[in-house]
Amino acid sequence: MSNPSEVLLDVNGLQKRYADGTLAVQEITLNVRAREFVSIVGPSGCGKTTLLKTICALLAPTKGTVKLHGTLITEPPPQMVLVFQDYARSLFPWLTVSGNVMFPLRKRKDISQADKEQASQRAIEAVGLTKFAKHFPWQLSGGMQQRVAIARAVAFRPEILLLDEPFASVDALTRADLEDLTLALRDEFGITMLLVTHDIDEAVYLSDRVFVLSTPPSTVLEEIPIPLAQPRDQVRTRSEAGFLQLRNHIHGLIGKKKDDGMKSFILDKVPSTLELESDPVS
Repeated sequence: MSNPSEVLLDVNGLQKRYADGTLAVQEITLNVRAREFVSIVGPSGCGKTTLLKTICALLAPTKGTVKLHGTLITEPPPQMVLVFQDYARSLFPWLTVSGNVMFPLRKRKDISQADKEQASQRAIEAVGLTKFAKHFPWQLSGGMQQRVAIARAVAFRPEILLLDEPFASVDALTRADLEDLTLALRDEFGITMLLVTHDIDEAVYLSDRVFVLSTPPSTVLEEIPIPLAQPRDQVRTRSEAGFLQLRNHIHGLIGKKKDDGMKSFILDKVPSTLELESDPVS
């Protein structure tokens, strides 16, 4: 088990320019500590998905480095799992829901067969698909297919899970359940989480830190610690004054142009920048 203070993932000066000359990511530097939940938010088209794919080596960076446990990543590492936004392309159409969730577990030798089956069943149950375990992806709605992709990822118990808006296709109640499930799995299995989302409320609710990206080509506008009490609660946490302040602060940053002179900085080094008010006393 990794030390919680250890920097697990280190992204330094990452840039991505496509073959047609499009500069999607200008320069991103960030890190994720072991067992931490970090979210990345930013305006549409700012390169959040490109950033995730470059971090896990599905795309090669133009400049910069990505290291896991201090080791340079040059190909997709087995300790990482990416939940794609495009669920239709990530599922095997010839396998059932159960078969899709079990697939990445089949060759893992560090987990017993009983634990594999339990992890698969628990994940399927958690996303509300127990009754559809024998169905094929083409028999399911789009939202249900994305739940299968999420279940497959959490069942694998990776060291770090990369999430590309994984809850976008599910209903509000299921989304809340999956958010809490993700936090519970992080705590139970020590999984580190890196989430890309357009939902600012979701980022604040789930995260220990949030990185806000600029308009494209993207850089980090701000790194924001989320000092909300643990464990999080869907009603209590979202009602806290601190939650509302953080959400509003991030809303004010989204879409901000880089030429406004905004520099990337860490709030805990500039404590006067954002102070959370206490909840009013009844």
